[in-house]
Formats: sequence, structure tokens, C-alpha cells
Amino acid sequence: MEKTKQILAALALVAVTGCTTTGSSETPSYLIPDKTINISPSVTPTLEGVVAGAIVLIVLDPLAPNWKIEQSQVNPALFELALTKKRFTTGGDGEAWQVFQRRAARIARDNGSAGYRVLEYSEGVESETLIARRVARGVVEIAPDRAPPRPQ
Repeated sequence: MEKTKQILAALALVAVTGCTTTGSSETPSYLIPDKTINISPSVTPTLEGVVAGAIVLIVLDPLAPNWKIEQSQVNPALFELALTKKRFTTGGDGEAWQVFQRRAARIARDNGSAGYRVLEYSEGVESETLIARRVARGVVEIAPDRAPPRPQ
């Protein structure tokens, strides 16, 4: 879904910037009309600026989490985690370990264990089309020997 939104926003931006007019050259017809939006007497952004701002907001999505976590269960006590950072962020470069630990603790809790052990952990950068992304991977073992007693 995230990738689809980014592609649509990029295509919209290309259409808006690359094709400013339609029709004949004598009577140009713009894709985005030359209008302003009167929000208040002192704030009147152009429609073109509002559209460009909306496209930037869709691509950057500042409210989305910085890290995407993929989790897979190898066996009943072993879990692999793969973290991938968003392409466009304003921070969070050093938080992979904290995000990893929070997810590991949640896995342990969800499986009735009070603790976990990190068997493997690594961080790096993956080169992708245009922009490199930070990644982290690891393997977590939940500790059944430290599981809290179950009520009877």
C-alpha cells in the first residue's frame, strides 16, 4: 500500500509539473487553475501550492512509523525479525536496536514468557532504487524457563 501511494504521488507530481497546459497554444488551459484559496485575510495559498503540499505529505507521510517490522516464526521458541526504515525521515537513524528490543519483548509477552534472548543481530544499509535504506535483522529466542506461572 505504501509503495502504491508513493508511485501515485510521483506520477501526479510529474503530471502537474511536466504538463502545465492542455489545448492549443493560443488559449492555454492549465491542469491546475491559477486560483487562490482564501483561508483568512492574511493566509491565501495558491491552489498549485496546496496540491504540491498534498503530494509531498503523501510521499513523506510524517505520521507513519519510521520502521517496518517483518516477523516470522522459525519454531515455537524462535523468531526472526527484519526491520526496514522508511525512505524519507527526519530522524530515527539510531533507534533500530530499541525498536528490535520492544518487538522482542512483545513477542515474549504474547507467548507467555517473561524474557527473551537475542541470538543474532545486525544493522546495515541496503541500496535500493534511488535511495538507500537502513535495515536491521535478528533472531530472538523466547525463554520458556523464565515463563511466569500459569493460574490454575
